[in-house]
Amino acid sequence: MKFVISGKMRIKKEWREFSKEIEADTEKYAKEKLYSFLGANNGVKRTEVKIGEVKKL
Repeated sequence: MKFVISGKMRIKKEWREFSKEIEADTEKYAKEKLYSFLGANNGVKRTEVKIGEVKKL
């Protein structure tokens, strides 16, 4: 299944919006993959990510 997850993440002192398409079996696993992706690529901690909406495609 594919999910589109959108929300905000804090980079330095600024909140930026994001939207990411993730392939996962469940919504919970999709959120975990998103946290992992943002942390690895942007150095963002989980507490600096606010998930606004999760849509199943």
